[in-house]
Amino acid sequence: MKLEQKLQAIQKDLATQVPAEILAAFGESLQSLMASNIADKALKVGDMAPNFEIELDGKMTDLASLLENGTVVLNFFRGNWCPFCMAELEAYQTLFSESAKEMNASQFLFISPQKKRFNDQLKEAQGLNHQFVTDADNEKAQKFGLVFQLESSIQEIYKAIGADLNEFNGDDSFKLPIPATYIIEPTGKISYAFVDANYMMRAEPKIVLPIIA
Repeated sequence: MKLEQKLQAIQKDLATQVPAEILAAFGESLQSLMASNIADKALKVGDMAPNFEIELDGKMTDLASLLENGTVVLNFFRGNWCPFCMAELEAYQTLFSESAKEMNASQFLFISPQKKRFNDQLKEAQGLNHQFVTDADNEKAQKFGLVFQLESSIQEIYKAIGADLNEFNGDDSFKLPIPATYIIEPTGKISYAFVDANYMMRAEPKIVLPIIA
């Protein structure tokens, strides 16, 4: 099943499980975000990716160093409280396991503002072998033009349904990245970009992987 189909199924399930007033609030918030044209302002194909430091396997490195080993994929997601993000992560895991080509995990970075312990929980509970990167204060996502702030009304709804961003992200900014997938060439140039303010839309992993194979 394509990721797109899984995401559509999640939408249908939420429509039957979430109270109508909450769905309406989410819809208004999403429309406002999309109307801000944030996706149009984010980095695009042809732009040079900004360098940034990351911790991998307990050691500090940076994007420039990873690019010395080849193409790098950056996937910005919101957190493990987001069912659309979870479906996306699981789709990549399935594809990694099915791929005939051995993939270098350090060249695939899954980046979110949530604290490291939640990333560790993801890896243990879901059996994911992704290379997760904690983006404290959304500093890396900000460099790519992906960051927005939730309206105060939506902040309370998120907390009420179990997505307490204060707890997950360790700050009170209520800022999140819009989901995005970038392929960065060894030169540092962006050769592929999927950026959408609609968090229910994601790049299809079966499209992304062949590009870098």
